[in-house]
Amino acid sequence: MKTKATICSIASIVGGLTLAITFTHQYILADSPGKLSQSQSVSQSSTIPSSVSLNIRQDMAKRLNLKLGNVRVVKIENQTFDSCLNLPAANEKCQEIALRGWTVSVIGGKHRWLYHAVPPKILRNNFRVNGLESLPKDVRQKVISNATLLSEPPVGKIRVTSVEPKEWKNNCLDFPKIYERCNSTKTPGWLITLKSDKPNSKEPPKWVYRSDLNGNRFELDIVASVGNIPEKTIADILADAEKRSQISRSRWKVERVQAVKWGSSGNDSPSMPIQGAVPNIENIFGWKVEVSSPKQQWVYFALQNGFQFDAPKSIPRSLVNEAIKMAVAQSGKPADSFNFHWAEQITWNDTCLGVTINKPACEKISVPGWTINLMGQGENSPILYTFHSRLDRDVRFNGSNPWFPPPVANPR
Repeated sequence: MKTKATICSIASIVGGLTLAITFTHQYILADSPGKLSQSQSVSQSSTIPSSVSLNIRQDMAKRLNLKLGNVRVVKIENQTFDSCLNLPAANEKCQEIALRGWTVSVIGGKHRWLYHAVPPKILRNNFRVNGLESLPKDVRQKVISNATLLSEPPVGKIRVTSVEPKEWKNNCLDFPKIYERCNSTKTPGWLITLKSDKPNSKEPPKWVYRSDLNGNRFELDIVASVGNIPEKTIADILADAEKRSQISRSRWKVERVQAVKWGSSGNDSPSMPIQGAVPNIENIFGWKVEVSSPKQQWVYFALQNGFQFDAPKSIPRSLVNEAIKMAVAQSGKPADSFNFHWAEQITWNDTCLGVTINKPACEKISVPGWTINLMGQGENSPILYTFHSRLDRDVRFNGSNPWFPPPVANPR
């Protein structure tokens, strides 16, 4: 393509006045990279400074690790912006003023990015990448599909709301990995935020993904997606712990809050009783909250609008071990034939802890404690052993019965 430059103007002298008419500009790709040619004339005041286009090309080349000669401007259009160039950063306050500038389309390698720019004399940081327009369509579709899958069954439509180009410090997108070795290769990519038009309490308020440039690797940032747990939820959890334990709230403290996604049993998922062969699994986002007092380490799971106490993850292991010793004494079977099955936190109404032996000697007071279930093997079916205890001691055997799994999972 040959460079064309045509200057067109019409000058008329009417009554001693000179009228100049200039044409709006439109750029086309020049023969050599980095150069622009004009198909029509532009006034000097409306022409983008060469320093601005050069700085934009240098920025893209640096971000994508390309040679400057492989980055070229392909289109420039006049535009007006606010003080944030219509691309506000998080929590940035923008002034509603009309700054004259340009949108600049730039190609580097396989990528086409859109920049917003104004003259450097107007703003110190005079250009920004429009991430929403620069994000490749296939990367956009990948994260939307993944977020939709995690929100199954989807309630609303999920869309990309903001995109920020990033340079990750390693090929793991700066995520800490335990079972994967990350190299220190700098990885250009994207920070992508999505939102649902009909959010619900089981979903995060937003979906934040980290991605490489082409979407070959992307991962949900659970911490950024879930956000901080509301202070009221923390206060309600501590109040619940005080009520359950009858231990003063001043002696309870928060040890750890962790943003988590759960959908099945696991260390970072709420304990679930056996419900049959096919449990109903949902992807739920929230927080795992660990609180402690003397001799107690309790676990809660919280959503945006509530929380639940997890007794099996909170009961002291010493009580479970004591129950296993008693089951061995009752059955004569070895300790490894018993498994911890379930626990519930309960408040007994007397000092006998609900065990009928020596009932007349029981003092009628409320005693916080636990029910503990162990599973052992009988001749024809599993045997469920039940024990009662106080919060931190006094385990008592309360009987055993054959156990049969529920025949139907989550009946409706």
